[in-house]
Amino acid sequence: MPDNESNPAAAFKAQQERNWHELSAGWDKWYELFERGAEPVTRSLLEGAGLTAGSSVLDIGSGTGQPALAIAAQVPEGRVVGVDQAEGMLAVARRRAAELRLDNVEFLRQDAEELDVEAGAYDAVVSRWGLMFLPDADRVLHTALRALKPGGSCTVSVWGTAPQVPMLSLAFGVAAARLGLPAPPPGLPGPFSMADSEALCARFTKAGFTDVTAEEHRIVFRPQTVEEFVEFSWDLLPGWLRAKLAETFGDERDERTVQAVATAAREFESDGGGLAVPCVAHCVRAVKPS
Repeated sequence: MPDNESNPAAAFKAQQERNWHELSAGWDKWYELFERGAEPVTRSLLEGAGLTAGSSVLDIGSGTGQPALAIAAQVPEGRVVGVDQAEGMLAVARRRAAELRLDNVEFLRQDAEELDVEAGAYDAVVSRWGLMFLPDADRVLHTALRALKPGGSCTVSVWGTAPQVPMLSLAFGVAAARLGLPAPPPGLPGPFSMADSEALCARFTKAGFTDVTAEEHRIVFRPQTVEEFVEFSWDLLPGWLRAKLAETFGDERDERTVQAVATAAREFESDGGGLAVPCVAHCVRAVKPS
């Protein structure tokens, strides 16, 4: 067992695991809203995987189940393994698999940087918005390469910069500004840490992949009201930030902070009603040499 006090990477991953476990109920609650907006990226990952009815696929960082669930529905004679570090997220994924009666997918609690996978076991590896949270993403890319059969594909998605992803960054940014929090140090893993798709492609090439390509996706999330956007945002703020709001202002839903988020969200109100919140994601696809 690593000593987290002397191992910053281990401490960081332990904190990440706690964060995602605590947020699992929120991600479950807002599953439909998020997945409707995310559907073009999920579809791109499935297309990049080159699926057939009997494909074997590894999904790294499955969270509440996607894209593993969508893949399992497309490979009825195949096998899908989804891995994640947070048991709360995996519990949601397993429940959704049971509800969909998908018996060709399993979700395992594993550290993505410590995966014990058989060489050449998979036709495809995917990861949707997971790679950028890992302290040693290069190690994970090497593991993905090893796990693939010759000619197999690895397809991942990452977010653009924080200003390009207001659905996830707006409330956090408002709260951080209200609290006077410093910017995170450069190089720290996080949701927007791989926004440079060219740099990410270079990492795939360095890991040994070929035919590396990147595609930008502009997707839109559509909360019905400003109030729904605010509720989504608060349910998915990390626990440590909500605790800091409570400590500083006496309430984790400090009214001035809530109103500041609501005011900023009104920028996305659409003429047809509701909100249209545009976000940028990048999908990178690479192939294991034959």
